[in-house]
Amino acid sequence: MPNLFDTAHAFTARWEGGLTYHPADPGGLTKYGVSLRWVQDLAQQALQECLRQHKSCDGCSAARTPNCTYNGLDLDMDGDVDADDIRACTRQQAAALFKKHFWDALGCAALPLPLAVALYDGAVNMGPARSVRQLQQGMNSVGEAQLDHYRPIAEDGISGPRTAELAEALESSNLQWFAARQILRLRDAFYRDLAARRPSLKVFLEGWRNRVKALAQYLAELEREAN
Repeated sequence: MPNLFDTAHAFTARWEGGLTYHPADPGGLTKYGVSLRWVQDLAQQALQECLRQHKSCDGCSAARTPNCTYNGLDLDMDGDVDADDIRACTRQQAAALFKKHFWDALGCAALPLPLAVALYDGAVNMGPARSVRQLQQGMNSVGEAQLDHYRPIAEDGISGPRTAELAEALESSNLQWFAARQILRLRDAFYRDLAARRPSLKVFLEGWRNRVKALAQYLAELEREAN
């Protein structure tokens, strides 16, 4: 039986194809959803944190090993993080990066299944903070309308204990699937607004909206299986 991450990633992997480059895509060269811009941002953050803790790679026991965060982003193992790493990226490496930086970092495993799936796919496609914010907005909307004892949570894009508590309260009232559908409506509205504000991104709008529709169908299948 697949675990929660495998269930979530099974959908996301369908929508993150092979090597692509589109001039309008701010992520740049991308493979299996792993973009050059994202990996280089992660590498820079890892390097800064490493230097903050250790001052240099000398004396760091993890340096140039698989345990080194920076080294883990050097997918072709040539000492730097560049476009060649995107070209070398495998599906397994992409899944591992997404699990670490999205699924685990956002605490998806602690959420009810439909909310975890919606949060994870949104984080991969449009960034973790925005996906968390939509999760919080959707849960607040449903909680205010449906829960007898409801306290709103901050819509700050930070997945913390209060976010998890509200998710649990919704699940206790069997509202987790309804909340997930509300989150997808917010996501669709975000894409339409983004394309209106940034005309260069309109080329992606149909694909984005088709992805949201497909995710709604996937969640409906999971709900039928759960019941």
